[in-house]
Amino acid sequence: MATSIHSLSDNELISVANQMATVLTANPTNYGTTAADVTAFQAFIDGFESELAAQAAAIAASKAATVNKDAARTTVETQMRSFRDTGKLTAKDSEMAALGLPASSDPAPNATIPVVAVNTAERLRHTLSWSDAAANGNKKKPRGVMGAEIWVKIDGPPPGSEKDCVYLALDSATPYLAVYESADAGKTAHYMVRWRMRDGSLGAWGETVSATITG
Repeated sequence: MATSIHSLSDNELISVANQMATVLTANPTNYGTTAADVTAFQAFIDGFESELAAQAAAIAASKAATVNKDAARTTVETQMRSFRDTGKLTAKDSEMAALGLPASSDPAPNATIPVVAVNTAERLRHTLSWSDAAANGNKKKPRGVMGAEIWVKIDGPPPGSEKDCVYLALDSATPYLAVYESADAGKTAHYMVRWRMRDGSLGAWGETVSATITG
């Protein structure tokens, strides 16, 4: 049990508040209050429950939107590369420069396994940065990679496989932001990440990375 009201999770707070409202409703004068005050208190609780449900729905929608955004970005990137590669066969250097594409002086690495670092500085947020194990710090996606497939298991021991996890996203460009609810504060998030290739194949799992969700 939490040691203070402030340290209660959102769901714990609702549970305790409802218990208080039930007791106060039965005997308001014993606690130096009135039935009207208790009724108002219950309305506050109901309002908080409604906002909590709205937040959970917004987080779920955000995750779904991120998946759709990543897929749309991958489509645009693929078309840009196609125009670049076919253009190189006939266009002059000045004409290629006019396209505004970034220089490719730092070639993308061959795919091995992803290496993940988790920044926990923000409350209820994890920022996952990833690169290939053989890339020596190069943040470019390896050749032939669509993106980093990210899975997570919340709390308990590290996962034995992705079957113990929940799918988060196919992230086409590092970093990825994972957002959690206050009920998850203090828990450990275990991340499993692998490359998904453009041909649909999947790479090997990188090392599982675990981090505490700060509250």
